[in-house]
Amino acid sequence: MNSNQTDSGPTVSSKQKLSMLHDVESLDDRFTTALSSPELPDIEPSVITTDCLEILVDFGQIDMDHTSSSAAADTSFVLGGDAGVVTCVRDISSGDPYVDISEDTVLIPEEHAQKVLDIDDPFTCLIPKYSSTDSETGIEPGLCTHLLETDRQVPSYNIRQPHRMHGTLPSYSPRIGQLTVAKCPSIFYLHWNWAAIRLGCFVMLVFTMVSMFCVVIRLVASNEAGSDLRRGWWQGTVSYEIFPASFQDSDSDGFGDLRGLIQRLDYIQSLNVASVRLNSIFSALDYPLEYTHIIDFLRVDPHLGRMSDFDLLVKDLHARNLRLILDINPSLTSDQHTWAAHWLQNSSGQYRYYYVGNETLENVSDFEDDEKENPSRPFGSKLFLNWSHSAVHKEMENVLEFWLQKGVDGFYMKGLEQLRQDNHTGLYVVMKRWRHLLDIYSKDANKKIMVVSDIFLNKLKNERSPNLGLILDLCDLIDVQLHISLNQISSIKTQILQAADWNSISIKPWTHWHLGSAETSRLATRIDSSYTLGAMIFLLMLPGSISLFYGDEINLQNSIDVTTGKTYNEGQLCPMQWEPTFEANFTGNGSLSWLPVRPDFLINNVAQRNVNVSLISQVISIKQNSSSLGMKAEFKDESVTRGKEFSTFLFHHIDNNLVVLERHFPGNKKYVVFAEFGETRRTLDFSRYFSSVKILFSTKEVSETPNVGQLSLSPGAVLIGEVGR
Repeated sequence: MNSNQTDSGPTVSSKQKLSMLHDVESLDDRFTTALSSPELPDIEPSVITTDCLEILVDFGQIDMDHTSSSAAADTSFVLGGDAGVVTCVRDISSGDPYVDISEDTVLIPEEHAQKVLDIDDPFTCLIPKYSSTDSETGIEPGLCTHLLETDRQVPSYNIRQPHRMHGTLPSYSPRIGQLTVAKCPSIFYLHWNWAAIRLGCFVMLVFTMVSMFCVVIRLVASNEAGSDLRRGWWQGTVSYEIFPASFQDSDSDGFGDLRGLIQRLDYIQSLNVASVRLNSIFSALDYPLEYTHIIDFLRVDPHLGRMSDFDLLVKDLHARNLRLILDINPSLTSDQHTWAAHWLQNSSGQYRYYYVGNETLENVSDFEDDEKENPSRPFGSKLFLNWSHSAVHKEMENVLEFWLQKGVDGFYMKGLEQLRQDNHTGLYVVMKRWRHLLDIYSKDANKKIMVVSDIFLNKLKNERSPNLGLILDLCDLIDVQLHISLNQISSIKTQILQAADWNSISIKPWTHWHLGSAETSRLATRIDSSYTLGAMIFLLMLPGSISLFYGDEINLQNSIDVTTGKTYNEGQLCPMQWEPTFEANFTGNGSLSWLPVRPDFLINNVAQRNVNVSLISQVISIKQNSSSLGMKAEFKDESVTRGKEFSTFLFHHIDNNLVVLERHFPGNKKYVVFAEFGETRRTLDFSRYFSSVKILFSTKEVSETPNVGQLSLSPGAVLIGEVGR
């Protein structure tokens, strides 16, 4: 269209005025596009003036039928006569000379005209300011989306040349064309800002996809890290057993003590163990040599320090996220115990039922008489407590509660096979009361545990105890010794299968494997020292939990009399050898240790065996963080095995010298351990079992990716590898 100037001076053309609301040409283009469908009726020519900002619409009968008076009022349309004239924009207060006002013309006051211009309802305004489709590509603002819907009944308006306009004006230029204006129904969602909504949806979609990707990655990573199943702090972890009097002397009196133990916590933590287990620390008749002759369960033996030292030890252990387990034998006491003294002096008094008759137990050792040589003479005897007496129950429960209040995380109930109880039901009642007490002090993941020996359980099994299953349900760990004898390694398979059989009676307790303890001869004394490191590495690969006896990691052997070469009684409790200095840095100031330090302390000490210690620490870490290596032998879980029992180990090969054991768990990596305990080097083909193996740890020099078809193993070699998929 053309722009003109009136006599009154320069003015903005009607097209320019209309462009303040919509671009006229764009509007006509959209109208033309909308009318391109052959299904729409013919429309009379349209006229848009340039001098008057008006759109004159001849409302046909169809509009009169579909438009109520209320609708007309809502849209600010004013109808007049048979052919109503709609003035969308007109300010007649200016006295424009070009306006031809007749009786057929309905005038719209200024405020109503402004309402028509500024109306924000796109459903009722003839020329809306905005549309729900403003952001659509290729569709300009202002066009109602329903103009494109050909399947709707669209009422049309016949636009004709106005009969009361100054058509002779030079600025008059009629625009002829097909035109349909559809009435948009009042649909609420046309008000929405669809551009922002689409952007928000896109952002949410991207966020959801990224989150799902992260979840998948986390699940895969957690499976490999062994966190797919929650395990208790005692399950599939490693405990470090210590005889406190032989670990570290802090006051140079020749006896290890609790403060010395605190000084060595950095070393213990470097092993990556989860807990520390202390052999009996209670006040004894002749501690430490006769540490089992307990005279007071509520006191720390003076050789070890004060109770305040014990409190500090517990605090420091927990600060390092380490747990503490105490050994306690509830079946007997020394005859010098307070209870025993009263019982012996007054057989009819308060303590008359505390012990069983005059039955005593002499000190028993695993060594033959001709192999014993005591550095001091033992004296006194032990008396069996009468566990059929309720007062004894209460006394021992008070003892357990005392140490639980001190922060102890569990007890190894020693010597239960010697517990004097009338019947199996009575034994179950006693242990159930212990379990109840432990549970009282258990909080969330801080469970208090109970450890028992397989010797005790085998005794119940042999006696066909009807309460065996119930008693197993009360226990958390079953302590089992793994017997390794050179050239007789095939027995290992039987030992593992027998330990796994407990799972058929109760699934609650886990196996707690060890190679030696305070009651057995040292590992390096029983087998050649060239095999001890391999034996410990192999032990860590067994299903379940593990216990390591202090000093085994440095080939510590039984203490001997250097003049005779004989082993001392309790020689397995020899002092820990830290450095190649005087007394192996166990004690100081020229003091001698309570048991002689081994002559080989210059070689077998922590400083010199640092490589071995580091290897053991690494293997402990991978065991405790992998479900394949940390799980028990037989596992049953609805979410993982669908209620079926699942075995986590597989023997690929075993003979008198070689063991090839695979460890696995659903959704986790597979591991294999090759352990050669023979005396000659062998090369074997394992390609029928594995396509490839990546060696992670080895006690001997070996290629990282050996040829499994020709795998060569030297005596004492133990390899841990990840099985290729």
